[in-house]
Amino acid sequence: MMLRFATFNIRNGWGFDWLNSWPFRRSATAAAIDALDADVLGLQEVYDFQRRYLDRRLPGERWHGQGRNGGRSGEQCPIAVTDPRLTVRDHRTAWFGPSPATPGNRLPGASFPRIATMLRCRDERSGAEFVVANTHLDERIEANRLTSAEQLAGWMDLGLPAVVLGDLNATPDESDVLGPLEAVGLRRVPIEGGTTHRFSGRHDGPTIDHILVSPHWTVEDAAVAYERPGGRLPSDHWPVAATLRL
Repeated sequence: MMLRFATFNIRNGWGFDWLNSWPFRRSATAAAIDALDADVLGLQEVYDFQRRYLDRRLPGERWHGQGRNGGRSGEQCPIAVTDPRLTVRDHRTAWFGPSPATPGNRLPGASFPRIATMLRCRDERSGAEFVVANTHLDERIEANRLTSAEQLAGWMDLGLPAVVLGDLNATPDESDVLGPLEAVGLRRVPIEGGTTHRFSGRHDGPTIDHILVSPHWTVEDAAVAYERPGGRLPSDHWPVAATLRL
């Protein structure tokens, strides 16, 4: 079984970014997502109006995940499943902090509640199952990123092949953050180039968007997608995509 996974922070639609604000770039964002040709896609910084727009533009996607405040309220980290052979057997949203099942729960000092969306999927052709998680870790406090990584590692069923997608707000050399995930057997898919650029379009910015995989997967290819549909930047981050063989 071979599947293509991708992660993309699309920049929240309420951000006031002048000519890079959501109404001006939303078509480019949708086109960039479509070009990824992902079977499983994790997005970050998604408000419900953005999710509805993408759902209209990309009708083959099946969306899963709640917002920070529960239901469709607040920023989401949704996972979209495209491949029709994949059945979602289970999905849930968990909040980082002392009460993971409580919407709005947050870690000490966090600017916002932070969440992880987790799916268990089955390939109906082969019968193989895998789990995938999508998240966006704390933007300010390293201790919160570490706690979140520890919690996420404990939430996932690592008896199955696993993939973690997300904006971890940590570069590859920040082992304190990536360490808890690596300690349970996940490894970062290597990529060349930066993933965040603050609407500059640069390719050498910090690499904070990652795909991590369990040993069950073989990485066939992986890259940052430096696409500018119609010449417009689709976000202040670049998406990352990887083709994985199980």
